[in-house]
Amino acid sequence: MGALPIVYYTHWCPDDGPDLLLGHAEVVRASGDRTPSHDEIVARAHGATALCFFVPDLINAALIARLPNLRVLASFGKGYDNVDVAAATARGIWVTNVPGALTEATADLAWGLMLGLARYVVPGDAEVRARAFSGWHPKALLGASVHGKRLGIIGFGEIGRAIARRATGFAMSVSYYDIARAERDVEQEYGASYFPFDDILRLSDFVLLATPLTERTHGMIGAREVGLMKSHAYLINIGRGSVVNEAAVAAALERRAIAGYAADVFAFEDRQYHDHPAYVDPILLAHRDRTVFTPHLGTAVLEDRRALSLSQATSVLEVLNGKRPRAAVNAPLG
Repeated sequence: MGALPIVYYTHWCPDDGPDLLLGHAEVVRASGDRTPSHDEIVARAHGATALCFFVPDLINAALIARLPNLRVLASFGKGYDNVDVAAATARGIWVTNVPGALTEATADLAWGLMLGLARYVVPGDAEVRARAFSGWHPKALLGASVHGKRLGIIGFGEIGRAIARRATGFAMSVSYYDIARAERDVEQEYGASYFPFDDILRLSDFVLLATPLTERTHGMIGAREVGLMKSHAYLINIGRGSVVNEAAVAAALERRAIAGYAADVFAFEDRQYHDHPAYVDPILLAHRDRTVFTPHLGTAVLEDRRALSLSQATSVLEVLNGKRPRAAVNAPLG
């Protein structure tokens, strides 16, 4: 019996997935909390059949070329914008993702951001902790009502639909934009109406970005798009940071062209772009009263992380068993 194939994990994940692979593969897991460099990955995974990658990893053509035995790149999540899929496909390597395990947790967080932004939850918390709260006052932190307002969702996939479903309880009018319009029965199920992109921006009180990062969506919210929004409207981003031009949003906040911005994702995370910023725009960070930021917590729920771990490993196991992985996002040439 030959040596077992090597599966390399670039980051920590719950044991569910790695345990599933025991007996089928030699599982090698990165130690520490930082993202390994390409040299470190190659040193530990040079002979690996599978590479289990995560949000911070940059899986470009140069790294793929240095891993000669690779047969599958398995994402710990839905996104795979940090992978050169074309290079992997040309090498005969499967690329897989986890399309469904993170939907509800991410939708929950989107609502947390929206409510926190509209109702000044973060400034209110800071006021109490600073011992500046002396009791109820009629003009203190007057926010915006969410109930009954118009919610515009850009990106009407599983997460966008889960967000729309939650809007029913707030009696919101829900509209959406996507590159492909949903079937009428889907629109009826989620109580959502299709509108053109610009109309979503013009008409919505809350604009929520739930779109993946692609060539088409990169920078899709810039100065022109923010300029279409109402001055009392809020922008919430739970898709990917580089969907938004953060400098344009910062400028809009400065001139009070929009009411606020909340995000769980940031452009500096998207290392595949050479011009990505070093960190979050400092003007955005300075507007503590009109911004709410969380550190990419969309799937930061233990149950969901365990499900992601299992799904990621399942894709790897399918490839090791000579099967087409059900969660494949490509069709390798060789």
